[in-house]
Amino acid sequence: MSLSYSVDKVDKDGREMLTYGTKDFPIAFFDDDLVKVAVPWHWHDEFEVVIITEGIVNVKISNSELILKAGEGYFANGGILHSANLKSVTGHQHCLIFSPDLLCSKDDIIRKTYIDPVINNCSFPFVKLSPEISWQNKILKLCEDAWQQGAYEHKDYPLSVKADLGQVFALIIDHMDFISEENIYTNNSKKDESRIKKAIVFIENNYDSFIGIKDIAKSADISVSTCLRLFKDILCTTPIQYLINYRVQKAVEKMKLNIKKPIYETAYECGFSDAAYFNRRFKKIYGCTPTEYLSKINTL
Repeated sequence: MSLSYSVDKVDKDGREMLTYGTKDFPIAFFDDDLVKVAVPWHWHDEFEVVIITEGIVNVKISNSELILKAGEGYFANGGILHSANLKSVTGHQHCLIFSPDLLCSKDDIIRKTYIDPVINNCSFPFVKLSPEISWQNKILKLCEDAWQQGAYEHKDYPLSVKADLGQVFALIIDHMDFISEENIYTNNSKKDESRIKKAIVFIENNYDSFIGIKDIAKSADISVSTCLRLFKDILCTTPIQYLINYRVQKAVEKMKLNIKKPIYETAYECGFSDAAYFNRRFKKIYGCTPTEYLSKINTL
């Protein structure tokens, strides 16, 4: 299983356009340089484990905000909306994304005893992993070992990876009551997140067009007031601010692909009608001008 590198493209439903391993070994191992790789709001059906290996990272997930430093991480359940933002000059993370089918078939006793109770537990969207807590430290070590074994294809790595992740689920099941008590994720939270996903998909499919808050709300079959509330409660922003930030993100992607193209042309392609406004919004997000940003990226 060769080492992979993350991309932030999504399909029409907002799920990442990534192939997680192979049909007979459905897991992917990512080594993310968070200076170069964006981790915007996204979701996928697979489980995800992230271990911060360098820097400080702000993770937003299921109505929670985590500030993680090197050695810490999190386990995210399938379908959970989340994002990450680098808060230090440099940062890396090891990431494992895998299907439940990696560990067993759907009718297996392991699936019924250890996997399905995690998938079906609405009050378990994620768990923060801290090396200071014994059972969480065990999960961190098991996942890092699985990452090292799989990413670099050590001898008998399929056996090692499955064994490590099997122990992870045993630890999660043993501490499920603790995890559920720590989270405030409910069926209503899941319903609201489903609505916001529709709005996100609409923005990602129409960011280069003239759209407003009424269009965003309509795409999710909700009122403008509900749209404003959900964006604030779940994404900690407004619909229009999310749209602007997404346009800037897409502009960055395009600039990286064609560094010789005039920046103002890229800005127009991404929905900005004024280059000066684009520069101001870009600097507010990245702390530098688009030109300075490209210069910094090209020297890394």
